Amino acid sequence: MNAVSRPTSNQNCLLETSPGIYLDHGTTGVSAAGTRVIAANIDFYRQVAGKYDRYEPYLFDPNLQQSLENDLDKVGSYFVSLGRAPSCLECGGGTGNLTLKMCARGWTVTVVDVSDEMLALLKEKARAKGYSPTLIRSSIERFLVARSETFDLVAFSAVLHHLHSYMSVVKQAISRVRPGGLFYSNHDPVVPERPGWTWAFDSMDITVAKLMLDPADVLPGVRRRLRKMISPKDSSLSRRVVSAGDIAEYHVRTGVNDEQIIQLLRKSEFAIVEHLRYVTGRTRAIRFLNERLRLLESFKIIARRES
Repeated sequence: MNAVSRPTSNQNCLLETSPGIYLDHGTTGVSAAGTRVIAANIDFYRQVAGKYDRYEPYLFDPNLQQSLENDLDKVGSYFVSLGRAPSCLECGGGTGNLTLKMCARGWTVTVVDVSDEMLALLKEKARAKGYSPTLIRSSIERFLVARSETFDLVAFSAVLHHLHSYMSVVKQAISRVRPGGLFYSNHDPVVPERPGWTWAFDSMDITVAKLMLDPADVLPGVRRRLRKMISPKDSSLSRRVVSAGDIAEYHVRTGVNDEQIIQLLRKSEFAIVEHLRYVTGRTRAIRFLNERLRLLESFKIIARRES
C-alpha cells in the first residue's frame, strides 16, 4: 500500500478542506491572464467532472492504458536501487488515471489539482483500492512557486495544454526533480504542421465522439460553435471565448512545443530516455483515419536528471 504523506509544521500553507484533501492557498507567481486560465479550468471541470471518465478516450482505451503501464515500468526501473518507495508529484492528477497506477506500485504520491470535483472522484477511487495519496487542491503554478519539496518523479498527464505558460511551469517542475530522478509528460497535443486541416479534422473528431459518447451535448456544442464564429475576440487572450472550455484547454488548438521542452530538459542536465509522437483520436474510426493523415498527434517525454 502507498505510504501517506501528511502536512507537517513546515507545510503551514496547507489547510484541510475535506478529509484527505488539502488546500494550498498561496497566491504568488501567476499573471492576470494565467489567473483567468486557472479560473476557467476550475469552472470547466466543475461542469465535466461527472462524465470525464466516460468521455476521454485515453482513460479507457486498452492500448493507451497498457502504454501507460509500460511507461511506469520503465520509470520504475530507475528506482530499484533507492531502497525505499520513490516520492512522486503528479501535476494535475484529475480523476486518478496515473495516480492509481503509481499507488499500485507502492510509490508515495502527492497529487496537485485545481479542481475540488476531480480530486473528490480521485479520493473515492483511491479509498476503494486502499490507497492514500496526498491530495492538494491548488493550481500547479502556485504550488510550484510556493513550495520547495523535491521528488523522485514529477509527472504530467494531459495537463500542459491546460496551462497559460506551460514552459515556465515545466521549468519550475524540473527544478523539483531530485538528482537521478525523472520527469514524465504524456497526452498533450503537438504543434500542428497544418493548422487549418488539423482544426477541421479535430472538429470532426469532436463531433463524432459527442455523437457516440455524449449525445446530450451535441446540440449545445453546435450552438457554442456558432456563437463563437460571430463573437469578437477577447483582446487579452487573442481568441473568441463563449465558454470556460475555450480558455481551460488553452493550447489544445495551437499545441504544446515538445521540442522546446526537450531543449529545456537538456540544458537542465536531463538525459532524454524516450521522446515519442503518436497519433490520437477520440474514436476508433478517427484514429484509423488519422494513422494515414497524422493530423492529430500527442507526445510523450521521459527524461532523467543526471545524478
